[in-house]
Amino acid sequence: MAKNYQTNEVYNNQIGINDYEYYDNSAKNSFLGDKVFAQIRSVDEQKLIAQLSEESKRQRKLKKYLIIDIVAIVLILAVMLLLGLDIKFLSIFIPLAVVAALINILIIIIKNNKNSRNYLDYTEDECKNYILKKAVGDKVEELVYDSHYGLKSDIYKDLNIIKSGNRYNTEDFISGKYNGVYFAQADLRVKLEGGNDNTVEYFNGRWIAIDYPKKFSGTVSIIDNSFKYSVKRNDLEKIQLENSTFNNMFKVKASNMQLGYYLLTPQLVERFIELKQKSNGKVIACFKDGFLHIFINNRKDSFELNIDNFNITTEIQRFLQDFELVNGTIDVLEVGNSFYVQSETQPSQYQNHSDDTPQQTKNSGVGIQGGRF
Repeated sequence: MAKNYQTNEVYNNQIGINDYEYYDNSAKNSFLGDKVFAQIRSVDEQKLIAQLSEESKRQRKLKKYLIIDIVAIVLILAVMLLLGLDIKFLSIFIPLAVVAALINILIIIIKNNKNSRNYLDYTEDECKNYILKKAVGDKVEELVYDSHYGLKSDIYKDLNIIKSGNRYNTEDFISGKYNGVYFAQADLRVKLEGGNDNTVEYFNGRWIAIDYPKKFSGTVSIIDNSFKYSVKRNDLEKIQLENSTFNNMFKVKASNMQLGYYLLTPQLVERFIELKQKSNGKVIACFKDGFLHIFINNRKDSFELNIDNFNITTEIQRFLQDFELVNGTIDVLEVGNSFYVQSETQPSQYQNHSDDTPQQTKNSGVGIQGGRF
């Protein structure tokens, strides 16, 4: 992300939708900013499969030994209780038995790590990057992955849609261009940590950001009715859509009622319903100044390898299914529609910008209840 993250108040006036549609083919990925990503080595698929298959065996072996240790301790305790040993003896024995079990597991881990040095050719990042490219590389241009990078906290705070807390952790950054639209996604956890182990988790799930193909100024929020950590926004006006199923699931507010009805097409409304149903979590979204942000609070990490039972074909299919939350949303944005265009000239909250007024056209209309005509 760019260092100078900011919004441009010059364009936050209540002009009509028709007054700022414009076109420019020079769009760049504003989610990358000045970040330099490390080069990823090319991967030999046979070596990768061998490595992860061996790792899968090790993980299963460790779990088996752990179960054996726990069962052994439980059986010994049961025998002691049957023999009528006193509580004082058990209070000494139990901690010793737990320590012995942990030492045994540690020895197994060290031994397996020592034996694995001959086949550990690739890092987990290289493995995930390779499988990700196999899964979506033919669909996504300029694909970038970095497990230690994420979407910045100042962007999250500026959206002012979910409470901020005092602990912010983001990782597994993925970005690229799908169907002509730039996107980024990352796992995100936001907490408020207080004294006496008093911790409130505001968000745990996935954040998807889309450089919306139709440029606009203003804010539209879509809040899951079952989500209790949203920010109360008195500066936004509540609006109602025609879809009763959507209205029962979400509440919508907008800085401009006309903008809200314009952006929330019937297709996109159906997509939010589908996202909630498929993700098995709470969905929060925010259109702001030319970007669409979608938060899926389902306490799940995205694009994670299943090391316990590794199969490369299965992993590719899982990654492809994970990506559907991104591309399935972009697919309903009507990118082919002439109203939807990308431009680097529109002031962006992810990069430096000027105060030049965007080129204006007058060629669209806005429907009254959630749709264009």
